[in-house]
Amino acid sequence: MTRQEDLLDMEVRYLKGVGPRRAQLLSRLGVKKVSDLLYLAPRRYLDRRFITPIKDLRPGVEATVSGEIVTKGVKVLRDGRKAFVLILRDGTDWLELIWFNLPQLDKFFKVGDYLVASGKVRFYRGTFQIFHPEYEILDGSGELETAGGIIPLYPATEGLKPRFIRRLVNDVLTQVGERIPESLPDYLRKKRGLMRRAEAIYKLHFPGTFEEAERARKTLAYEELFYFFLHLGLRQVERSGQGIPLVKKGTIVDRFVAGLGFEFTRAQKRVIGEILEDIMGSKPMHRLLQGDVGSGKTVVALYAMLVAVENGHQAAMMAPTEILAEQHFIVLSYYLMPLGVRVALLTGGMKKKEREKTLEAIRRGDVDIVVGTHALIQEDVEFKSLALAVVDEQHRFGVLQRADLLRKGVGEKTPHFLVMTATPIPRTLALTLYGDLDLSVLDEKPPGRGEIVTRWVRENKREAVYQWLFEKVKEGQQAYVVAPLVEKSEKLEVEAAVELHRKLLGIKPEGIEIGLIHGRMKKEERQAVMERFRRGEYHILVATTVIEGGIDVRRGTIMIIEHAERFGLAQLHQLRGRIGRGSQKSYCILITPYRVSEEGRARLSVLVRTTDGFEIAEEDLKIRGPGELAGTKQHGLPNFRIADIIRDHEIIRMAREDSRILLEDDPYLVKPENRMIKEFLQEKRKKEAFYVG
Repeated sequence: MTRQEDLLDMEVRYLKGVGPRRAQLLSRLGVKKVSDLLYLAPRRYLDRRFITPIKDLRPGVEATVSGEIVTKGVKVLRDGRKAFVLILRDGTDWLELIWFNLPQLDKFFKVGDYLVASGKVRFYRGTFQIFHPEYEILDGSGELETAGGIIPLYPATEGLKPRFIRRLVNDVLTQVGERIPESLPDYLRKKRGLMRRAEAIYKLHFPGTFEEAERARKTLAYEELFYFFLHLGLRQVERSGQGIPLVKKGTIVDRFVAGLGFEFTRAQKRVIGEILEDIMGSKPMHRLLQGDVGSGKTVVALYAMLVAVENGHQAAMMAPTEILAEQHFIVLSYYLMPLGVRVALLTGGMKKKEREKTLEAIRRGDVDIVVGTHALIQEDVEFKSLALAVVDEQHRFGVLQRADLLRKGVGEKTPHFLVMTATPIPRTLALTLYGDLDLSVLDEKPPGRGEIVTRWVRENKREAVYQWLFEKVKEGQQAYVVAPLVEKSEKLEVEAAVELHRKLLGIKPEGIEIGLIHGRMKKEERQAVMERFRRGEYHILVATTVIEGGIDVRRGTIMIIEHAERFGLAQLHQLRGRIGRGSQKSYCILITPYRVSEEGRARLSVLVRTTDGFEIAEEDLKIRGPGELAGTKQHGLPNFRIADIIRDHEIIRMAREDSRILLEDDPYLVKPENRMIKEFLQEKRKKEAFYVG
């Protein structure tokens, strides 16, 4: 291994100026090794030629300005709302940046900070203003006055200044220079017009033009996608494990179905038939179950798990978060305890004694179904006889860690495998990306589900909305109130939820109980809050986005989403999926400021118009388009560092086609011209979770 490769594999905390504290902050951005840093794509670029002096601003025009914060503070408006206001000065004039209902941002800025801000300019009482601008905090060095060309702006996280990340990337690139190992042979790069890898990484971070930045991004996106499809293709060549044949006996399954209290939909019956046919054979099932929120995926997966149990084997369900795993455990326990089926929960947050006891029960076979997080794939987890593994990816790419879960089979036996996803992905993209899985689609919802009405209202109607909510609660309905998303800080997001909870407690009528749930609460607290809400002891639940998945409360018929314009379309759809689970009519109320960006208006209009997740996915594709450079990845899609499967459909097509042609010609990668590909893939398989196994 060369010195450069050693450096790329080094943990980022050993870089000069990083250390343990900053390394922890970088890990939130997915940066653990130096190589991760080089693939940390800028979320956008700032071209200083297009920064407008404040004195030259024009009302009604979108503009980018830069300057120094000279004062800041929270204002109380006439209607009682609070606004955070800061004054920016650039030497030519000054303007106000205003954020309504976000007083907590006051902690985020300091007088003397240098700021870049973008948005539509207003002119009010002799002062230029921008409401809710896009912004980037620089520092007091006057960087923009001395830096040339295009400046990369990276994803933000608390405690890390963008300039620190820029300097860090620059230092690493200075050390490795042109010596970054190549990943694609000449014949592929020439065929697709791609840069050398070293050049692409450099130009991704420090392009001379926007065209260079896009060509660099295309090169690295192609590299990611090519090896992704190549790996999936090789898995099919290499897969040789034997599954455990499972036949429905009915001893448990029939009692389970009889106790449900509802009929399966035609789609559920069809998918159950497909699964039963797969698991009867000795070849392990590898199936993707895609269904919109509320289509009944969990009950289908549970049916399959019970077939494994009545054949004398175990089943496991892996969820991406502790909160979702806890919710699945509660739902499964409710259905299965009366049947005598033993269910256990295994998460990373368990106490040592409790964990050891659970591990021993799994090992002895005293547990039939295990629900857990990534804790399920740790080395000390041993199953007596795992026959079926279910991954509920919800908003994650479920195949990332599935190899480790499938290794939990006993001896030479490989568990049957089912991935569930509620992510609205356009059908063509789902087929493309899950190329090594058979696809089942639940395309209808269970009968008797009430209509969901979605309304978009401006914040001047907020008081009326909450009065209406309190009246509905008095009638016996329950509600979720989702706090504003604060993209740059989980801490601020929690504070926003706490503040919203406090405000609602101050205006609620007597007799209405309001709970609070967020991701920084301890597991026991979260479970207690959810149980009280489930039992109806809390009438309203104020929450962050932790409630996106897995929560099923039939009396939860109302959802109010504050600052809905800040959420992605898929995320709004997932949140809305928490209501409408019973027969009553449900309501989703989206509250936004009066001024919302054009793209925000388009997103909200789609949500008001339809509840069909597949239609929403297609509309999202149209709204966001293929041409936007280095935008934020849509929450809920595969965790590629560079590629974006919504925009990059043409790169996906090329990478998939090239990997297929390669494997048809050289399925074991033995030809000399493919030696580089084989070695690069072998390195990936040693180091990256997705490629292991």
